[in-house]
Amino acid sequence: MSARIPKKDKDTAKAPKNKMSILTIAFAIAMAFFLVIGAVAVGITEFVGGSGNDQQETAVQEDFSQEMEEQSDSEEQELRDRIEDDPEDYSAHSQLAVLLGNTGRVDEAIPHYEQALQGDSDDLALRLSFARMLEQRGYDLDAEVQLERVLEEDEENVEAVFMLAEIKDRSTSASNEEAEELYQRVIDLDPDSFYAEMAENRLAEPGESDDADDTE
Repeated sequence: MSARIPKKDKDTAKAPKNKMSILTIAFAIAMAFFLVIGAVAVGITEFVGGSGNDQQETAVQEDFSQEMEEQSDSEEQELRDRIEDDPEDYSAHSQLAVLLGNTGRVDEAIPHYEQALQGDSDDLALRLSFARMLEQRGYDLDAEVQLERVLEEDEENVEAVFMLAEIKDRSTSASNEEAEELYQRVIDLDPDSFYAEMAENRLAEPGESDDADDTE
């Protein structure tokens, strides 16, 4: 007959196995806990680092803007000094007009544009710049006068024709046909240009008559 292991001995033999399972589970839980803590720490570090980078980029942009503003102020003062020394320095008037216009000081820019064009009325680029500034600030009638002057000298100036078309398109006194004819003229003058592409888009837009039909 084979010897039997007492019941007490069997229970004693199983105990280490249960103890080992508990230790394994505890170790796994501890590892998971540390992994979670590590992930949270990395996330916080990245968040703080990202926030720091954003602040650094903002500071760089502010420094650049301040530097550009100081440079603009210095250039403006230099041009004003030149004009004070020589009121007929048309080049200084021209540069100052563009600078003032680009910084939104239209009322200050206008007399300098006029003075510069008085010195060189054939400067179509400057006259077009003058018209562009006026048109962008909502002085459509004044811009139209300058554009007409440009087209008197260069009737195939595509930019001038397109700008005039847009002014006519917005005008309540002009007919739609005027604007359409000018847009078509842009396309005919330079069909591969960016202005021609925009003119085609304008012509493709539904007109007032189409809107009225849709309403009915």
